[in-house]
Amino acid sequence: MDKEIRAVAFCPHCGNKAPQKLIHTQHYDNTWYSTDTGEISEGPGGPSTYYVATCETCNEVLLYLDALGEFEPRAFNFSDLVWPESGLHGSVPSAVASCYSEAERIKNLAPNAFAAQIRKALEAICDDRGAKAGPLQYRLKELVTKGEIPAILADMSDALRTLGNVGAHTNEQGIKPIQVRAIDDFFRAIVEYVYVAPNKLAEFRKGLSRLKKKA
Repeated sequence: MDKEIRAVAFCPHCGNKAPQKLIHTQHYDNTWYSTDTGEISEGPGGPSTYYVATCETCNEVLLYLDALGEFEPRAFNFSDLVWPESGLHGSVPSAVASCYSEAERIKNLAPNAFAAQIRKALEAICDDRGAKAGPLQYRLKELVTKGEIPAILADMSDALRTLGNVGAHTNEQGIKPIQVRAIDDFFRAIVEYVYVAPNKLAEFRKGLSRLKKKA
C-alpha cells in the first residue's frame, strides 16, 4: 500500500490551517486555446491533474487542480484550490479582498465576527467606489443613485449591513450558521456585479478586438 500523502493548508470549510490527506489523483489531458483566435492551439494539450483531499480537522473534501502538470502528488496543496471556492477574483481591489480574506478565515469559527468583518468589507467597497463618508446605509444608497449597484443588490447590501451590526454587538440570538452562508453568498454576488463581471466583459471585448484585427 502506498504511503499516505499529507500537506498542511487552509481549509475553507472549517477555517483552520490543518493537515490535509490526499485520497485520489485523477490525470487528464488539458486542451489549450489560443488567446488571439480562441481556436484550439496546435499540438497536444498539457497533462493536468485533479487532487482530491480531505481535511483532517473537519473531514470535509477539497478539490485541487494542477493545470500545468508541474507538481508531484506530495505537493498537491501547491495546486489551485477549485472547491470549495476560496478568496475573491483578482479584479477585486486589495482593500476589499483583504477584508474578505480575514472574514473567510473566521466564517465557521466566529459567525458574529464574520458578519461584522463583511460589514467592514462593504465599507471598503464604498471607499473604492467613491461614496461620501457617512453611515453605511446612506453610502450604499449613494452607490445605487450613481448606478454602481442595482436596487436588488442594494437590498442585499442593506441586509448585510444589518447583520453586520448584529454581529458587532452582543446579542442573545447572534448570527446563525445558516445566515453565515447567506451572508457569504450575498457578498459574493455584490462583488461579482461591481468588479468581476465588468472585468470579464472587458477581457471578452479585448478578445473580440483581436479577432477583428485578425480578420
